[in-house]
Amino acid sequence: MNDNDEPCLELNEMIYRLTGEFWNQTYYNLLSKQKMYEPVPEVSVKQAISELRNEIKNIAKENGLKCSSFSHNEHFYISLIPYPIYIGIERDTGDFSISAPHITTRQFSPSFYKAGLNWIRDYIAVDINPLTEQIDSLREKFYLNSKSSEIVTVSIKALCESILGKKFIPFDLHQNRLFSVIIFQNPDKTVYEIEIFHKPFSKDASLLIKVLNEPREIRIPDILSCAPVHCHDEEVCAMVENLRKQQEAYL
Repeated sequence: MNDNDEPCLELNEMIYRLTGEFWNQTYYNLLSKQKMYEPVPEVSVKQAISELRNEIKNIAKENGLKCSSFSHNEHFYISLIPYPIYIGIERDTGDFSISAPHITTRQFSPSFYKAGLNWIRDYIAVDINPLTEQIDSLREKFYLNSKSSEIVTVSIKALCESILGKKFIPFDLHQNRLFSVIIFQNPDKTVYEIEIFHKPFSKDASLLIKVLNEPREIRIPDILSCAPVHCHDEEVCAMVENLRKQQEAYL
């Protein structure tokens, strides 16, 4: 197995969030375009269904998609493969729904059959290249195989023990495959939280060393952030109280 193909739950979660944000924005963009499409108020149910079915076949042909359809009870069902896009049409009312991957199913009345057709066209026209590029960028920025990540986590823990330990400052350390979170309380009672991504640390540890020695508010996207913690969260408060007690034990 290639190291880059090794499963990584944390990276998958980042990709999942990124993908969700992309498709949420795409959905709102599609909704915005719908404002341009006017209803056809005089169209009959039969005519709307006929136009809808014929135009969906044309859309499939124009885009090199497979179009399959069947009827069951009071509905017509059409699917466009390989997306897949599913269209369900009520035979009696002409109301229809369109479902497509990643976005909410939309309902249309027969007078909005043209809007429904444009919903399909606009969805097919969505450019997913920016999402693909962002996912590739995430992998490039953050991915480490488990062996490399283990080396980094041990190194970060050793730095914390060395730098903070010399000052008798206890710390709380949370680590996963891609990043570490360090929480500690300075003698002046200021609590800091540092988040450091493992891949950039593996190339240059100097920034974390500087921040551990001289904590300050700093944020370098995709590399490191350090900020004072205001203890509103119960879990953080409990963590800080535990650190305080550890400090008192040192003194």
